[in-house]
Amino acid sequence: MEIEAAVEKLLKLSPSVRVVTICDLKGKLVYSARSKKVSILVSKKQSLASLKAAAYDWNQRKKLLRTLGACKYVVAEYDKVKRIVIPAGKNHILYVTTTAAFDHNKVVRKVRSFK
Repeated sequence: MEIEAAVEKLLKLSPSVRVVTICDLKGKLVYSARSKKVSILVSKKQSLASLKAAAYDWNQRKKLLRTLGACKYVVAEYDKVKRIVIPAGKNHILYVTTTAAFDHNKVVRKVRSFK
């Protein structure tokens, strides 16, 4: 599935999906889109730093692969948003933000349905 199409499907999943981003495992932005209905909560600098941190953390989780198995996804819940990080192939992660009240399992199920 093309990256843009996958991102658009996730954005259309619910008005609660705020931003969908794909980055490589060094935190380099590959593609990002946001719902037109949301206000930006963090600066571009903060957003890029968060991507780098998510990529770094994902790489650290790979070290536990033999012991715990593959990490399926990670959710961080803040007062205002949830951040969901899901692997996208071997070399990328999908970084999705939603409203805090949104059921993150809907995003996880949608991503798993992608071919």
